[in-house]
Amino acid sequence: MAIVTPTTELEAVNVMLSALGEAPVSSLDDPSLVDAALAQSILKETSIEIQTRGLHCNTEINYPLVPNVDGEVLVPSNCARIDTTDVSSDIDVVQRGDRLYDRNERSYTSFTGNLYVDMVLLFDFSELPQHVKRYITVKATRRFQARLVGSDTLAAFTGQDEQEALIEFERTEAINEDSNILTNSFDTYKIISRGSPRRAIR
Repeated sequence: MAIVTPTTELEAVNVMLSALGEAPVSSLDDPSLVDAALAQSILKETSIEIQTRGLHCNTEINYPLVPNVDGEVLVPSNCARIDTTDVSSDIDVVQRGDRLYDRNERSYTSFTGNLYVDMVLLFDFSELPQHVKRYITVKATRRFQARLVGSDTLAAFTGQDEQEALIEFERTEAINEDSNILTNSFDTYKIISRGSPRRAIR
């Protein structure tokens, strides 16, 4: 009996190709497969867009970053969004390149002790939960179809698929967050700590 596993990047690309009636590919390493390469590019673009919004699976809350010996706080290379929080919330920082810049001190090297941040990280497709992979795949399929063909009939079909995937995506996100409006809600935490609830995922 075959074991069913979460969607791979190759399988996602083949879903996108099948929406246009194209044959599946066996590898993503062949540069001569132009449509497959374009599908992979759109899949990555869509993945980055959705992950940047901040999901349960890629958001670190109140994460301590330690300055180096020069007083710099280096940011992970896959960081999409970052802001100070909790005891560090009065320190106004922005990300510039791979470092944090202290806007109050106008310096990259003014940090002492742990800096606590909320941080959104970007992950490879293979590292994402299945409900996120599904939503990314369907949304990317609609974009792929629109850019290559632009068929109203296909657009209506993939648009309906995307809406269904979005509903399941948001339902699973809500379950994973274990949200309780009084005791365990990320939105409530943000309101209390910074006065800025998380943006709706749409």
